[in-house]
Amino acid sequence: MEDRKFRKFKDDIRKTFILYALIPVVIVTVSSYLIFLGMWYKTVTNQNINLNYQVSQRIEKILTSYINEACAISKKNYIIDLLQTGHNNNSIYSRLYSFVNSMDVRCNFFIFDKDMHPIIASTKNIPHYANSGNFPQWGIVRRMLDNPEDVVLERGLWKDNNKNVLTIGKAIVNNDEVKGYITFDLDERDLVKIINQNFSINIIITDKYDNIISSTNSLFVNKFDKIDENLKNKKGFIKTKNDNFYIFKSKLINDYIYVYTITSIGYMSSTFTIIGIFIILIFLMLISTMLLSAKNIANSKTKTIDNIIEAIKNVQSGDLNTQLNINTNDEFEIIAQSYNKMLTDIKKLIEINKEEARYSMISEIKQLESQFNPHFLFNTLEIIKYMIKIDPITANKILVCLSSLLRYSINNNTNKITLIDDIKYTQNYLLILKYRFGERFNYSINIEKEVESCTVPKLIVQPIIENAIEHGFEGKNYLNVEINATFALNKLIITIRDDGAGIDENQLEKIRLMLSSGKNSSSHFGIFNVHRRIQLMYGKNYGIEIYSKKDEGTTVNIILPITREEF
Repeated sequence: MEDRKFRKFKDDIRKTFILYALIPVVIVTVSSYLIFLGMWYKTVTNQNINLNYQVSQRIEKILTSYINEACAISKKNYIIDLLQTGHNNNSIYSRLYSFVNSMDVRCNFFIFDKDMHPIIASTKNIPHYANSGNFPQWGIVRRMLDNPEDVVLERGLWKDNNKNVLTIGKAIVNNDEVKGYITFDLDERDLVKIINQNFSINIIITDKYDNIISSTNSLFVNKFDKIDENLKNKKGFIKTKNDNFYIFKSKLINDYIYVYTITSIGYMSSTFTIIGIFIILIFLMLISTMLLSAKNIANSKTKTIDNIIEAIKNVQSGDLNTQLNINTNDEFEIIAQSYNKMLTDIKKLIEINKEEARYSMISEIKQLESQFNPHFLFNTLEIIKYMIKIDPITANKILVCLSSLLRYSINNNTNKITLIDDIKYTQNYLLILKYRFGERFNYSINIEKEVESCTVPKLIVQPIIENAIEHGFEGKNYLNVEINATFALNKLIITIRDDGAGIDENQLEKIRLMLSSGKNSSSHFGIFNVHRRIQLMYGKNYGIEIYSKKDEGTTVNIILPITREEF
């Protein structure tokens, strides 16, 4: 069969209309449509730009007033006297309160000495940048120190009432030495009242780092309290996955403040649809009955085809929730029903696979948890057997430790526990070893306070110690084990170090290969089980690192995410 060029049904209908439609009507209609678009474009842009100008002027006036007041206050002699002598002057309060009350945007004001101790304050709540722990390492205080002759602005958060503020600050300088600071903390909510006066256009005010200072619409604010990435530094008409917008941006206060005015134009699509339908109706009145019928068929069928193609594209992109709702009583309806059934079957299979994978993982974790070394149990029972005759009190202590350890190991109610609790149970194991080996075995535990409440898989340390005992005593009369836990690189690191026989380079490489492959063919069951459990529970970025040299001991690092849970 000869290859034939694929033709779309839409193309055939389009050619028919080109041949039989009235060209002048098309020209007039298109021209009218373009004129309408031009008028609409001009209206949207002018309205947006004018509002941006008005808001920018008002915001700049307010901020400039605060900046000028900060400069003026910082140069007053009575302020210098106040900072040097500590004698308060009520006229300072009066001036500041009068100034703040005259402004459209109210604020909290502060005068600090050079050590950020408040001398004058409009509120008892001291801002976070004045905390002794933060001063003067970072933030606006550092910037005032670095630029004592300039007024600086910075956005911050009042932790006491969880409100955003814009801080305007100026260092108070006398004889080239910083004597103190004056700051104004402008409340974001007052800025919202100023800009929230035009409901057809959204307004966003940010600093130069894209942090939101004020916004009339929270939909344009991302989870990091910054302007949405789709809108940042944009101008003109833009399209996002949710809507279409016209954006205009202006800069204020030496490019520190940005004012965005955003007009949503997505609603215009429905207007254009109505206009398009009106144009089609005009065409239908001027075209013959045959073309009218062809148009109706083309509209209905191509719409159905478009729906089917769009649904298939959604499936290709991974969206399995797009259902087809076609009621045409023809082959397309059968295709839609088959498509819907196919999606339902696929989603069921995916859920079944997910459930099977989850059960498989849980089963493997439980199996790994349950692998307790029987040799240790037998040796301990032998010790208890002989100690009952020699030293019943010590035998009783060993029995209590063993009982507690066994109950902990077979408890299936949870597979996670706080680190400090796991260490407490591990100490039972260490005490049994101490009774068994006497002076030949010593251990030390150093757990930093802040890591004690971190959650870890249960029995995470004991198997590593067990491995150290099994292999560390080879050719050694004494063995010391150190257990440490700390935070490093945003991870929880538990280190078990011994000074035992160590591991030669070839054997160490085999152990590392075993850990990376996920399959154990060695005698190091404890290390493999711990590594495998961690990776099943937290992923490939966590697990065990092992370092060793022959006759120089072994160090095992257990790397876990930092998590805390309520029990």
